[in-house]
Amino acid sequence: MSVSVLGMILAGGEGRRLHPLTTERAKPAVPFGGKYRIIDFALSNFVNSKIYSVFVLTQFRSQSLMEHIINGWNISGTHGKGRFIIPVPAQMRTADKRWYIGTADAIYQCAHLIEDFAPDLVAIFGGDHIYKMDISQMVEHHLSKNATATVAALPVPLAEASQFGVIQVNSESRIEGFQEKPKDPAPMPEDKTKAFVSMGNYIFNAAELLKLLKDDTGNSQSSHDFGKDILPSLAESGKLYAYNFYSNNIPGRKHQTHYWRDVGTLESYFYANMDLRMPDPELDLYNLKWPIYNYHHSLPPAKFVHNDEISPNGLPRIGKAVNSLVCDGCIVSGSTVSNSVLFNSVHVHSYATVHNSVILNDVQIGERCLIRNAIIDKHVELPERTAVGYDRKEDEKRFFVTDFTLGQKGEWLTVIPKRRSVEKLPSF
Repeated sequence: MSVSVLGMILAGGEGRRLHPLTTERAKPAVPFGGKYRIIDFALSNFVNSKIYSVFVLTQFRSQSLMEHIINGWNISGTHGKGRFIIPVPAQMRTADKRWYIGTADAIYQCAHLIEDFAPDLVAIFGGDHIYKMDISQMVEHHLSKNATATVAALPVPLAEASQFGVIQVNSESRIEGFQEKPKDPAPMPEDKTKAFVSMGNYIFNAAELLKLLKDDTGNSQSSHDFGKDILPSLAESGKLYAYNFYSNNIPGRKHQTHYWRDVGTLESYFYANMDLRMPDPELDLYNLKWPIYNYHHSLPPAKFVHNDEISPNGLPRIGKAVNSLVCDGCIVSGSTVSNSVLFNSVHVHSYATVHNSVILNDVQIGERCLIRNAIIDKHVELPERTAVGYDRKEDEKRFFVTDFTLGQKGEWLTVIPKRRSVEKLPSF
């Protein structure tokens, strides 16, 4: 690109709807897909797009997120001057010494970083979505329209649009209206069943962004948010444009579909992980032309052991996994894993079954355990004969339970928080 672009990732979200996965970590730091964290997708998009100067703005429960960035995303030593990925904690840089109170306020409190770097453009992206995107193509679209700001957007079913900022565009992709999470979203003119919604990713001309932020911070009526305040104020200027995410082309992409998921709820997080285990997933983690980078641990390969059709106690003892992702360091020992995602260093002991579940790092599942429809966070140890997902009342006594609105009637999702040893249930 002939222009300089500074990336700023908003990664301070509290992630209340992902509780209890966010009890001890920020939403972008939540593990995802076996060996990643959610923020790795946004960071990989920047690096793959050859945008190497990125600040990551943090706030809530930022320790694990900052450690992940420091340990896994240190690119300055190998890529040279002006190439960095740096976490920036909230610093109360206002006269009233406040924490961030909106997305625009977060960028305003970090305006000194923009002024010091002096870029042509600022790419402000969220750090909590799962997708692949060549940001340089959005930059080219922004420049071709001579825009002040460009919003990445995509069509979604009308029934789901109230969760997002809904935009109305003309035939030239200029934004003429903007609704922030409306109760009655305006449909797309060409498809009344869908609405065009913001992905929460923006590109601004740097000089104009700084002026907009300065004006906004002095407005006592503003909530200091891009979706609610900054973008609607630009709609009448004729300089606010949309970029259709579906026009973005990734090298090596197998599908014409464009995968994007907001993993803001336990259910959406669960299904996004489940998407990856499909035989031909829409989100291709094996595309080496657009890799998703992550922090590598020195772990041995996964191992599947025992193949006893009939063991001494008369039961089959076969280590196997079907329709599943199984990551480094895992041992599936005389047990069965199906339709599941096992993160690093999970040990499933003999005669146990794990079905339709997401098991995070360093979990021990004891002999004869029965696990289904579950998310188990890091460092949990389940003693032998523990059953999860089979008796809702028992699950509710000890764990976090939520309904599957997209699953079969009567199903529920059980979530076991991080670092918890579970008392032995009565034998089944």
